Amino acid sequence: MRIQRERMILMKYVYPVVFSKEPDGGYCVYAPDLPGCVTDAGGYAEGIEKIRDGICGMLHIMEREKMPIPEAGEPSSVALGEGDIVALVDADLSEYKRKIGTKAVRRTISVPEYLDEMASRSGISLSQVTQDALRALFSE
Repeated sequence: MRIQRERMILMKYVYPVVFSKEPDGGYCVYAPDLPGCVTDAGGYAEGIEKIRDGICGMLHIMEREKMPIPEAGEPSSVALGEGDIVALVDADLSEYKRKIGTKAVRRTISVPEYLDEMASRSGISLSQVTQDALRALFSE
């Protein structure tokens, strides 16, 4: 039997974010298209990492709750305060899910009895073999 491999849907997003200088140093970083997606950072690199994680977390929840994912606005249309800077941040939701999705889910599979016996005698875990096969199938 030949397994046809379907491509995973790419879940990559790009949102404009704003770096707003704080009076005591550092930045407030927020995504205008995702209300409530805000973090603080000491510098640009830290801000990019933290806001990317926040965007992915928010999109993951929205997807899980079947909420609509907001479209990203144009960077040129973002309202800025004095000294604010706009940057574009990519958010790879597939990668984020791989990173956080370690919770095991119980599934029932059927295999021919003789294969189950052979696997058991050989000390092969059907669960591990299935996980490895699915990872290989969906990774590129």
